[in-house]
Amino acid sequence: MYSRLPPTYELLEALEAPSAPTPPSASPPAGGLARLLWIGFIVALVATLLGGGALAVWRLWLKHPVPPWSLRAFEAFLATAAACYVGAGLARTRSVLARLRNPLRWQAREMDRQRAAEDALLRQLARIPPAQLEARQRRVALQLRLWEGAARTAGLLLALAPAAVVLASAWRALPRPEQMVPMLLWGYGVMLVAGGASYLYLHVQCSRPLRRLAYVLGEAARMNAELVARRAQRAAVRQEA
Repeated sequence: MYSRLPPTYELLEALEAPSAPTPPSASPPAGGLARLLWIGFIVALVATLLGGGALAVWRLWLKHPVPPWSLRAFEAFLATAAACYVGAGLARTRSVLARLRNPLRWQAREMDRQRAAEDALLRQLARIPPAQLEARQRRVALQLRLWEGAARTAGLLLALAPAAVVLASAWRALPRPEQMVPMLLWGYGVMLVAGGASYLYLHVQCSRPLRRLAYVLGEAARMNAELVARRAQRAAVRQEA
């Protein structure tokens, strides 16, 4: 008797769930601090991007003088983002050094953890019809292509944003070169970092889980199809006997 295929989000949660509870001693004590610093980095980076965009519109488009306090606020947000980023990296130094000392051990543990979650999900999907699994796999693959395309598009747009501002302002009077070059360097630096961060975030949070789910659905469909074929073959042999 066949079972109902769970929703896609439940399947993703089953892949991300650990196979066994992690002991308290194995978890790094600075994990919560690293998470808080990473959240602070994201908030400060968003504030920096919004502030930089507002300053660019105020100076280049509206041709108004920039208040000194706005430049100080932009620099403060940028420094806060850099400090939070460095702090988050330092909070994870112990785990990063352990991975660098023995990368094969860390990779093997990660593969075993993912394999255990995938095996548990395969057992859960043992009674699902192969056609239903293949249909869900095609939908997941379509969503995967959409997310990857969105990540590439967002990164490309953020990387080309400073050049687009320069081209848009070329119809008007451009600032002097000694004023334009530092502004372009700051703009490209911020936009490239933001584009890379957005692409990495979408890849880790969306593309990689969907890719794993598509793989598990394909394996489950193949295994269930083989089981159905074996049962049909056994039934045919019994009828002939």
